[in-house]
Amino acid sequence: MMFFRTRIATVFATVVALLVVLGAAGLAFMYSGVYDVSASARDNPIVAKLLHGTYEASLHRHAGSDVAPGDLLSLENIRSGARMYDASCALCHGAPDRPLSAVGQGIQPAAPSLLSASRRNKPALMFWTIKHGVNMTAMPSFGKTQPDDAIWQVAAFIYAERGISKDKYALLVHGNAQTGSAAVSSQRQMSAADKN
Repeated sequence: MMFFRTRIATVFATVVALLVVLGAAGLAFMYSGVYDVSASARDNPIVAKLLHGTYEASLHRHAGSDVAPGDLLSLENIRSGARMYDASCALCHGAPDRPLSAVGQGIQPAAPSLLSASRRNKPALMFWTIKHGVNMTAMPSFGKTQPDDAIWQVAAFIYAERGISKDKYALLVHGNAQTGSAAVSSQRQMSAADKN
């Protein structure tokens, strides 16, 4: 019985010592300044993968409880979302045939190209990201300055207009009386394609 207790005490002491050494090593690394946190250097691929994986898991855990408006994909919501995107998002996420701003070129990790045709941009996930922002990136929390309906409009725009052309982007942002029927037709085609 005594041998068994001694064995447990040895294992316990070893585990505690290992945790203390790991904690001390972590603190030493943190305060050494060895890791380059500058935005002009790319993240270590392992760190980048860990951070992105953490972001993805958090997004899927926390997003989705917000209920989208019934008219989310209406032409007016998409137009309003396009205007807000152009004013607040295009600087970092880009717009068709427009170079990124100096801010967009300088942030690390680089902001995703939200209007790329290959993106999914699920509205509920985009709404949550836009509203709450993302720590340790340049993505701010627009929920602090914008009402939910405006954020839903941006989510509608970046969902409905993936792969948008320069001309259609300009028409949605700046408006034109003749764009209404074309935009509605395009919107109906998108909605039908998403249901299939």
